[in-house]
Amino acid sequence: MSTFSLFKKITKEFFSHCLNYLTLFFSMNVMLFAVITLFDYAASLILRSQHIPYLSYTNLIVLVQKPMAILLLLLLFILLIMSVYFQFSYLLLGIQQIYRRQFNLIGLLKESLQEIRRQTWRSLSFFFFYFILVLPVSQEIFQTQLLNKVVIPNFIIDFLGNNLLYALLLALAGTVIVYLAIRWLFVLPLVILTQISPKEAIPKSLEITKGKFWFFSWRIFLLSLFSVGIKYMLFILIYFIQIGLDTLSQPYSLIGGIFNLSLVQVINVIGGAWTSILLMSLLMYQPVILNHVKKKEWRDSNVSVRWLNLLNGFILVMISLSLLLFNGLFLNGLTQREPKVISHRGVDSLMHPNGVQNTIPSLKETIKLKPDFIEMDIQETKDGKFVMMHDPDLSALTGNKGTPQSYTLEELTQMTVHENGMSAKVASFDEYLEVANKANQKLLIEIKTSKQDSKKMMANFIKTYEKDILAHHHEVQSLDYHVISTLKEQAPKIPVSYILPYNFVFPNTPSDGYTMEATTLNETFIIKARGTKKHVFAWTVNETDDMNKMMFMDVDGIITDELSLLKQEIKEFRDSPNYADRIMYYISVLPN
Repeated sequence: MSTFSLFKKITKEFFSHCLNYLTLFFSMNVMLFAVITLFDYAASLILRSQHIPYLSYTNLIVLVQKPMAILLLLLLFILLIMSVYFQFSYLLLGIQQIYRRQFNLIGLLKESLQEIRRQTWRSLSFFFFYFILVLPVSQEIFQTQLLNKVVIPNFIIDFLGNNLLYALLLALAGTVIVYLAIRWLFVLPLVILTQISPKEAIPKSLEITKGKFWFFSWRIFLLSLFSVGIKYMLFILIYFIQIGLDTLSQPYSLIGGIFNLSLVQVINVIGGAWTSILLMSLLMYQPVILNHVKKKEWRDSNVSVRWLNLLNGFILVMISLSLLLFNGLFLNGLTQREPKVISHRGVDSLMHPNGVQNTIPSLKETIKLKPDFIEMDIQETKDGKFVMMHDPDLSALTGNKGTPQSYTLEELTQMTVHENGMSAKVASFDEYLEVANKANQKLLIEIKTSKQDSKKMMANFIKTYEKDILAHHHEVQSLDYHVISTLKEQAPKIPVSYILPYNFVFPNTPSDGYTMEATTLNETFIIKARGTKKHVFAWTVNETDDMNKMMFMDVDGIITDELSLLKQEIKEFRDSPNYADRIMYYISVLPN
């Protein structure tokens, strides 16, 4: 069967039984929401009970010293793997039920739970590897919110990409994982639908995909392209219709805007389910699976699902009313605040930088662009003073061997920093601070630490700069938890943000806010931060799509290398003269 014929066949099946498919996805998402909420609460409870304020690679030593915490977190992780398996059992078995015209939510729930009980510890060990390594690459087909955090942060990818050897190893690893993802594409449906073990499913999947790596890759791409392309064509049509409606007087243009934005949301939900069914049905239409689905004996459930349908209906009505309210507020610009604009390392633009990072010339140029804050980095020197420097090794920027802690401030300020074909003298923190204060420019001071720092470093910093920081409304941030706790104990009035490179579990720290790496930052983290009266800054956000996403999530500040671009994006959203542009903005932040 050709790809287009398969597309038409599955599309006809989906829209002929659209209500059942939407009920399947809606009920699954309700359960996922509950499960994710419970997992977040349980993880936070475990950390609090073991007196662990946060979870990151920077406190692994603390975690190792807490065996009970490790045991409980490991147990929680096993439950997470079982939940992911339950999700795909629920989806695949649900599609099978609809295909057989015997869709029953209670029966589906029971069968999905039985499928989990059928698995052995050996099978679950395999699925741990499968879900963590292979599944994220196959996310076009096997999408799950439960594994949203299984991503490599952008700053790590950037670091690896800047080193040729690491970049080659990363590319090689990525190629192997993509190859495995296609060759093992049928493992999950074979295990769930044909009731065999992973050990039996792997060779069968390899047999199905033998010599067909590009065939299946191309089919997945085309089916995704067809469905997503149609969805976005409808979005564009809605956009142009709204342009016409915006010429009407109020309240007609607003009513039209609310209707069209709601239509976008409905199309996005139906389109997402349609795409998932297209891709999952691609797997189920293989003869070895399809024949089993047709032959499988079925037992009707005698349990009434009227109460479940009523519950689903109630939840759907409440969500619909909430969306209508949100749409009205969103179209009038009432759901978001403008984030603080923060220049990363005191420069603007990666392609055409206005100076060398953390230097006086770039500071003076960036001040002209009027950011809310200029983020910059300081380190302690050999003689207990502070110098403007990001890297722990001086060689990359100055050509000198050693660390900032190996030299006195006078020696460091004689050095020259070279970057992007430009040069500037290394600046002391005092010089940098003086220029910023004279221009009334607020700084976000990142304190970087090393094992060579003196024991009195924080005491010296607080004694020397506390009054200045408070007088000029500067703020401090650090990746070192000791810096955070010391400042909150000895200088509690200084606003302090704790830098988190990864969103594992919401932390419980005395900081005033968090600077979160944008890749794993989500709405849940921001909601929890607001609930504890803490701000959230996102770093380092350089692409327009990511900027819009962060603004849509309503972060308090965005740290960027592309200062001018960010200011332009904010201006365009703020000054959007019509509802059509707001709808297009909403479309731009929808997940693909």
